[in-house]
Amino acid sequence: MTRPGGGWRAALRIARRQVRRNLGRSLLIAVLVGLPVAGATVADVLYRSADSPERIAYSRMGDADAIVEVTPYDDLPVPDDGLLPMVDLMYRGMPERAAVRDPTAVDLAGLLPPGTVLEPERRNHGTRLRDGDAVLRSVLLDVGSQGGPLTDHAFRLDAGRWPEAPDEVVVTPRLAERLDLLDDGELRPGATVSFDDGPRVHVSGLVIDPFFLDDEVISAAPGSVAAEFAAATPENGWGELSVTGGTSYLADFPDGTDVTSLGLGLAGEGIGLLPRAAVAEPDRFYDDAAGGPTVDDLQQAALVAVIVGLGLLEVVLLAGAAFAVGARRQVREVGLLVAGGASAARVRRTVLAQGLVLGVIGAVLGLVAGAALVPAAAPVWEWYLGELIDDWTFGWVELAAAAAVGVLSGLAAAVVPAVGAARMKPVDALAERFRTTRLAARLPVVGLVLFAAGAGGALIAGRMLAGNLEDYGRQLELLAGTGVYVAQPATAPYVAVQLAGALVATAGVVVLLPGLISALARGAHRLGLSVRLALRDAARHRHRTAPAVAAIAIVVAGSTAVAFGAGGSARADELRYTPSLPENVIRLDVDRYEQSAEQALAQLAEAERAVVGALPDAAAHRLTEATVPFTTDGTITFDTAWLQGSPDCVDCGWSAGSVSAAVADPAIMALATGRAPDAATLDAVADGAMVVYDRSFVRDDGAVVIDTFPADGGDPVPVRFTGHLAGRDIAYSMLPGAFASAETLTAHGFELMSSATYVTFGAATPEQLDTALQAAESAGAWTTVEQGIERDADPAVLALTAGAALVTLVGVAIAVSLAAAESRADLATLAAVGAPPRRRRGLAGAQALVVAGLGVVIGSGLGVYFAYLVWPALGAPEFIWAWDSLVVTGVAVPVLAVLVAVVFTPSRLPMIRRVE
Repeated sequence: MTRPGGGWRAALRIARRQVRRNLGRSLLIAVLVGLPVAGATVADVLYRSADSPERIAYSRMGDADAIVEVTPYDDLPVPDDGLLPMVDLMYRGMPERAAVRDPTAVDLAGLLPPGTVLEPERRNHGTRLRDGDAVLRSVLLDVGSQGGPLTDHAFRLDAGRWPEAPDEVVVTPRLAERLDLLDDGELRPGATVSFDDGPRVHVSGLVIDPFFLDDEVISAAPGSVAAEFAAATPENGWGELSVTGGTSYLADFPDGTDVTSLGLGLAGEGIGLLPRAAVAEPDRFYDDAAGGPTVDDLQQAALVAVIVGLGLLEVVLLAGAAFAVGARRQVREVGLLVAGGASAARVRRTVLAQGLVLGVIGAVLGLVAGAALVPAAAPVWEWYLGELIDDWTFGWVELAAAAAVGVLSGLAAAVVPAVGAARMKPVDALAERFRTTRLAARLPVVGLVLFAAGAGGALIAGRMLAGNLEDYGRQLELLAGTGVYVAQPATAPYVAVQLAGALVATAGVVVLLPGLISALARGAHRLGLSVRLALRDAARHRHRTAPAVAAIAIVVAGSTAVAFGAGGSARADELRYTPSLPENVIRLDVDRYEQSAEQALAQLAEAERAVVGALPDAAAHRLTEATVPFTTDGTITFDTAWLQGSPDCVDCGWSAGSVSAAVADPAIMALATGRAPDAATLDAVADGAMVVYDRSFVRDDGAVVIDTFPADGGDPVPVRFTGHLAGRDIAYSMLPGAFASAETLTAHGFELMSSATYVTFGAATPEQLDTALQAAESAGAWTTVEQGIERDADPAVLALTAGAALVTLVGVAIAVSLAAAESRADLATLAAVGAPPRRRRGLAGAQALVVAGLGVVIGSGLGVYFAYLVWPALGAPEFIWAWDSLVVTGVAVPVLAVLVAVVFTPSRLPMIRRVE
């Protein structure tokens, strides 16, 4: 009677011996299996460590138990669901009402459990520093307790000491570097900073914000000179905890405090409480927080599944090639097993056990390597994330799943060799002879059918679905520079069809490859000796050549398709882009809300003089805008008047250019349109019309409408102008899109206000431009200069290109090394009959060329084909060729693979026996 599991125990013992006997090849397979497991481990640990709920709670409230806010109201009604009235700092169910008390007059300590530690909310202030005669751009001044048990989430001392005197502060290293306060990376003794129109204070140390390592911040203690200076302008300060205008604290309660009951009790006193669990475990406090997945979630999940699936396929193909070689080298042992009475199931089990053992070894190696790499490279990860990681969090469920996938990939790599070994006849196995089965003969036909179905089906379906997408691309080209935005049609069905076709076609290529390699070998008789031998070796050992070529083809196809897609997307973005300003133009803005109109004009005039004096051939053009009054908290303020789109124009699209209304100044109109206004436009302005450049704002009766808002807060009142549609060469987002005379705007009830200026200038050096911008900011103005479209390399394209190059080199290395191992006796025979030593190097280079060349050519062709099919969904009016990607992956990488194979292959090989 056979004991349960006895067959597997014997198979595992044999597998363990095979691994020890062929240690190099076994280690190669284990490393291939372990690489994705290590990558998944690193990604999971980084994600959980940087975005865990507990870490999010720590970033909000440090080690405190709750955030407590004393509101301006005498009570907070509890919501109907019985949950706390304040969750995630957003009040739930509070009716609108006016403040009834001063929050600072409430005795909060008397309402909390004895022993509660309270830490007042930190206050942030925007301030300017002075560096000699120059005023630096605004930096953040933080006012709050320093070095306490509830403040280490805000700042940590990095060097020096915490402030002890009232005139001392600490700064972040990035700000210290900017202010030149460091000597060889150390804080210079006696370092000081000066506030613009404020005091000079001493710097006692350097601090870091653990969640924003690159911040430029000054930290001051309450009651210090810097804090008193900031308190002189309270309207420039803000907190990050209070939301109702009250006062907030971090609270550390005594052990055993029931936070939920305490919060419900405090609600009756008008005090809101946000417990730590509301941030760390929001589902407990949001009854509607959990919802079903959205369409975007499903699309992202599908994309991730495809990427993970293709990555595992790469592993299975590359590891399978090495595994197949090992399986073939032990066919004699398989023959002895069969001759001894072993069944086909036992033979399969014996080979699969090796895949299981190697999968387990690879998964363990991957887990250990990934888990060790994360803390070992902590400075690198912290630099990459821009924040400190105090504790590394391991998601054991996810890591167990990654290890299981690694084990399964090892098993999957052994499936095909196991099935082939089980089908061998004892005589063939003992003679190490391999026969071609009917299934193997039919596979090329199956692969050809799959490829034709995937590629042809995607083409037919794409032609059927691409009509509106191609129209969209033509519209983008037609409307480029006009500032009109056209909504993109839905692309998800189209992309899904193309992705399905690509997967089917890729499967066809994988199945078709062995037959294709055999066909190429049969036609190699006219080629050189090394290439001829390489092709015949590849055909004879299709079990290792085809998987390596398939792995290279898949990753090259993906990188090529993404590179071409990125080029098309970049072209569409270029067509959709609306520049903010013309070249050689600076826009100056000043704050018109926090100061009077006279103060704003004076500040603007000062900034104009500073900029005009710093640039060659500079001229200032003051912008006067039409503004609409509105009331906020009893205070009347003015906002820019914006045009309302016409409901009559259903096919006009949405304007991405600015649609603010301004006084018709010919110089500014010329800037806004790229050309001087013609006589008809100037006549229309004189006749009281509103000049616009986008027909989507002109109604059927020729009117242009701007909504105004009554002081009592009622419905908007439309103000109608006679419209005049003019032409323009290009639209700018920070120039007005409508002009009328000052008399016309005033007659329609609009308030005219100047708070911006356009400064035109001639050819200026970068140094002159920087000086002008700094001078404007020193005067208190905000500056805007057109930066143009950033054409940085797409990191996804770079990553995939690097991945394609790596897989190509790895695949070639595996194929060439396995070929060398299998053909050692043949190479020795060639040397014995007089082949020169360089023949071995030439053969290795030819084998690398065959594997890399086939993989790259097939992959590039497949990638370009499906990129062409997906092209209409990108919005580009024409197909964009990514020649740089083709040159790198199609030429440079194969050449590098050949050079590596030639350089690292020894010329001389000692003679060995033909029969062992």
